[in-house]
Amino acid sequence: MPLKSILVAFSGDPASCTALQFALRLQQHHTAHVTGVVWHGPVPLESRHRAFLSRDVATMLVGREDEAAQRIAAEFAAQVAANGDPARAGFIDLHEMETFSLPRHARAYDLVVMTRHAAEVGREHAEVRPDVVALRSGRPVITVPDHHSGQMPSHIALGWDGKRAATRALGDLLHVLGGAQKVTLVSVAKTKEPQPEAGDDALAYLARHGIEAEWLHRVPGRGRITQTLLDTCAEIGADMLAMGAYEHSKFTEDLLGGVTRDILTDARLPVMMSH
Repeated sequence: MPLKSILVAFSGDPASCTALQFALRLQQHHTAHVTGVVWHGPVPLESRHRAFLSRDVATMLVGREDEAAQRIAAEFAAQVAANGDPARAGFIDLHEMETFSLPRHARAYDLVVMTRHAAEVGREHAEVRPDVVALRSGRPVITVPDHHSGQMPSHIALGWDGKRAATRALGDLLHVLGGAQKVTLVSVAKTKEPQPEAGDDALAYLARHGIEAEWLHRVPGRGRITQTLLDTCAEIGADMLAMGAYEHSKFTEDLLGGVTRDILTDARLPVMMSH
């Protein structure tokens, strides 16, 4: 199924402008519709001290948020006019749709594009973690690092262990490949030899779709699996990493650490996460 509907979490700060530029490249390649979205929860002052605030102060706080959303929408429109197709673009303020969260809204789109920290300092109440969006929406999420060039990826590394989440990422990346010419499956495990079922079928699957692919197996050194995976991306010149998110439970990774969380912290290239 072709990529036709892209949701971009946009807050107007430089990092989210970079994410928007990436989404607009996808728009051009796929002739897709791009929808910008701003989400903001209750202002911390309002949520913590609501019982002690006068009606006038509460109204002022809401008014300030509405003004900020209007400025963000104007900046989105300007960016699209300069670098994309305004006829295939729209903007939504989810604050006005109280029954919707960003992950829930994302279910009606093919792909979500966002920065790893969707809010600038002072607007933390507007931040939504991309791994949470991937986990709760069921849609792939591409996180774009700050100051990325916006170029479409030409060589995608797929973190591959043969499990369900990685398999979902394998299917999802076919919709967002764009101008990519090559995919490298990267498996990381303590065994020197990869498991026989880990990559052969995936290579055949990509070949049937006309995509050049190879499979690399790496044994992690003293560092974490995350570092081995990112080092391999740098070694082979990959310009995007695709991976499954939270093969283990999110609670376990939040408590003990894990690849999903570490990748979001350490990666310096675009990352597509699927769950």
